Amino acid sequence: MTQFKIGLEIHVQLTDAGTKLFCDCKSNYRGMRPNTNVCPVCLGLPGALPVPKRRPLVLATAAALAMDCEVPDFLVFTRKHYFYPDLPKNYQITQYQGGGGAPICLRGRLRYYVPDADEWREVRIRRINIEEDPGRTEYDGSIYSSEYAYVDYNRSGVPLIEVVTEPEVRGPRDARRLVEYLLLTLYYIGATDPRLEGSFRIDANISVAGGERVEVKNIGSTLDLEKALFYEAFRQEKLVSQGGEVRRETRGWDPVRKVTKPLRGKETEEEYLYFPDPDIPPVSTKPLIREALPLTLLTSDKQMAKVEGYGVSRRTAWSLITVRPALTLFLSSVLEGAEPQITARMLAIDLKGLLRKLGKDVHSWSSWPPPSTIRVISEMVKEGVYTYDEVKYNILPRLAEDPNTNINVIMPRRASNIEETISAVLSREKKAVADFLSGKEKALDYLVGAVLKARRGEAVDPKSVRELILKVLASTTGDP
Repeated sequence: MTQFKIGLEIHVQLTDAGTKLFCDCKSNYRGMRPNTNVCPVCLGLPGALPVPKRRPLVLATAAALAMDCEVPDFLVFTRKHYFYPDLPKNYQITQYQGGGGAPICLRGRLRYYVPDADEWREVRIRRINIEEDPGRTEYDGSIYSSEYAYVDYNRSGVPLIEVVTEPEVRGPRDARRLVEYLLLTLYYIGATDPRLEGSFRIDANISVAGGERVEVKNIGSTLDLEKALFYEAFRQEKLVSQGGEVRRETRGWDPVRKVTKPLRGKETEEEYLYFPDPDIPPVSTKPLIREALPLTLLTSDKQMAKVEGYGVSRRTAWSLITVRPALTLFLSSVLEGAEPQITARMLAIDLKGLLRKLGKDVHSWSSWPPPSTIRVISEMVKEGVYTYDEVKYNILPRLAEDPNTNINVIMPRRASNIEETISAVLSREKKAVADFLSGKEKALDYLVGAVLKARRGEAVDPKSVRELILKVLASTTGDP
């Protein structure tokens, strides 16, 4: 593929800030009737003056510190002028680097974990702005067929941070992993809930070697970000290879057709007429930093380091911290005496996988058992009462169905005379035996499964069953 550059502008609502950026209306407007979470300030009514709220500024400062940013002595808010129905003042209060403005962060860096490669990577952060979100324009059907446009100002004024990276993201998959990690960190410091609808949007800038930069706007999921960048890289590469020229423009991502499509020509900064907002005096950052520093102890990398400190592998630690109830349950169980590595494997891999298979919400605390249950299971495996596989196949499925079930009730009795069951299965499953002997390895899995099914409800170790089947078949064929 042709060499290309990728930079991201990641807009994240501070949904957990409590209030909007400049008024006391709620930061989480979801579930409210249209235009009920509003006041004169967020409606932009004449004479209404914005007053910066402390909590959104503290959370934005914590995000800046978590990314090793240079935080200025004072924050300066700036007016960015553009004209849409959902922007009642006809300007957005944001921050701007230059012209007397000062963003909340300059020259930071974001370390993020890439589980595919099992390594940490890093991109430089150009700046972080804190700004207000505009309202929402909705249509009766599609934008082309609707006779009306409806404007809902419930979202108007909700605090956002805009994280702008340098154009050094390695590729579409890395872009996805970077955003996932950033959202996880903001979740742990108490700034946002990334699972809420519309809580983040991404603008991706991409250019092939020697070509103009194209911006793909308003991508609403990390999976769509990866798909949009793969498509846009392919589109630009093909255009250049055919002798065409990539124009500087803004495009949108169509998640249904899985293509980018033109929206408009790319605006320049001069068109926004930036200047410092005369209604908002500069805000000192010293008290914000003091209040934000404790939050930086909760970031994703520190959570991973805490889990790895118990001897848990990095990939398993990552799988654990991506689901907050699982991490909390791990730490609580270990505190009660559970064996860390057994507990981490149980929660991060097997029980989480079973919950998802059953369609349960792994992010809901009610889906998970209490720490005392996990401690008992861990002790049984550690002391050799059951093997881990016996727990995995006999106890965890019951626990996934009902996390509050009595562990003493669901503990299976140990199977006896397993050789007789193996002999019966091999006699009955002649085709599977023949398939395995002819070289089809998966047939062995089928035979093991048939034995486990025959002894359902009893503690049977799949590894022991596998070894016994191989021993019987070897004696039958005369192999040593």
